[in-house]
Amino acid sequence: MKILKVYNNNIVRCINNKGEEYILTGPGVGFKKHSGDYVDDTKVEQRFFAETKTKAKIERLLERIELQYFELSEYILQEAKKRLNISLNLSLIIPFTDHLVAAIDRAKSGISLPNLSLMEIKTIWKKEFEFSLWIISYIEEKMHINMSIDEAGYIAVYFVNDTGEPRANKSMEIVQIVTDIVNIIEKCFRIRLDKTSSSYIRLVTHLRFFIGRIIGSEVSRDDDNEVLYQYLLERNPNLKTCINYISQYIKNELNYDVTKSELVYLMIHLTQILGK
Repeated sequence: MKILKVYNNNIVRCINNKGEEYILTGPGVGFKKHSGDYVDDTKVEQRFFAETKTKAKIERLLERIELQYFELSEYILQEAKKRLNISLNLSLIIPFTDHLVAAIDRAKSGISLPNLSLMEIKTIWKKEFEFSLWIISYIEEKMHINMSIDEAGYIAVYFVNDTGEPRANKSMEIVQIVTDIVNIIEKCFRIRLDKTSSSYIRLVTHLRFFIGRIIGSEVSRDDDNEVLYQYLLERNPNLKTCINYISQYIKNELNYDVTKSELVYLMIHLTQILGK
């Protein structure tokens, strides 16, 4: 493939003999190369089809940030690929690098953004959060700056292995809705949930998949659970008010009518977490 533009030592834009443009990344793929040279295929790690929007986005990104930041982002993303078994594409690389630079700048200025959904992120995406803890530790070691655990929460959502786009936006939508439902539960029963308990973890995990299915337009089968529904209400009549609030919230936010079967599963989790 012939090089059209060298962005830096590790990123080039090329064209093949069909006239298709690609962005190639890999250690040294652009080193001592110029427009018109041919790529050394042995140095190519990733190939991305270069649409007009993609080209513009990556050029704006590389104009804004220093090379060391992009190289740092590349190393972290390669580690994510190995440790989390995720695929790398420009829809992840560009926003993640942008976020990483902003996070480093905040840390250098001593600014910390409180993450009000940190506990939910830690619970929902435990593996991704643990990897993000490694990221902030690695950055602290390499750049001698202190990054908060709140930042690890924000970073974790970039590595959720979703197929939807944009990945981080969808992940944060799930987190926000789960957090709001937890708040509804706490207000309805006038309690503060123990967010380290196994019942809380099971509740949040259930909500994660439940909301994920709704966002992904996966229709749930509405089995006949009327008997169990009535039994749970008899044990705790206050459940009805709470699940009605949750149903209305989901209707307002996602335009989805929660089925009786889904309500029963939620009521079971609420019964467990309330100890009744």
